[in-house]
Amino acid sequence: MDMQELLDALVWIDTHFHIIRPMPDTMPTIEYILDKARAAVMRYGIRGLVIDPYNELDHRRSSVFSETEHVSRMLTKIKRFAQHYDCHVWFVAHPRTQRGFGTGGGSASLTAPTMYDISGSANFINKADNGIVVHRPWSTGEDGAQDPNAVQLLVRKVRNKLAGKIGDATLRYDRATGCYVDDVMQLQN
Repeated sequence: MDMQELLDALVWIDTHFHIIRPMPDTMPTIEYILDKARAAVMRYGIRGLVIDPYNELDHRRSSVFSETEHVSRMLTKIKRFAQHYDCHVWFVAHPRTQRGFGTGGGSASLTAPTMYDISGSANFINKADNGIVVHRPWSTGEDGAQDPNAVQLLVRKVRNKLAGKIGDATLRYDRATGCYVDDVMQLQN
């Protein structure tokens, strides 16, 4: 990438991405994020919102609500925002545990998490329109050979069948270029 391509890319990013940041030393609530996102829809015409990561939101709740009820109400607010403002929302949530980490004599051999492994509630899969798991298996192949650059994309839920289908893909992370490469493309090079 030459200097002009870099400058063009930075202008494109500045034009198309609007970052919502809370004040220092505060944890944003979902209401705060959706309020700022509403303003971004009106001001900039955003069509997509990425909330990342879920575990850095303020999760204080009234004692009358269980964690499951709290998560359900939060996801309902997000879905209503998405529908009302015609804005796609990607909600990034990490699993509560990594099953199998450190097994096998010290080498990592992780089992892919499911949507039910997200801390807090089964509502993460129940209310989602699409569920995609990004998994770094560390150990791939029948021989158990280590591949630290493998990344699995596991589509686990698709509500609207016109939007896609359930399935898996494995990509390789190319550290030299910072890009993810399809297995087929990498084998050709």
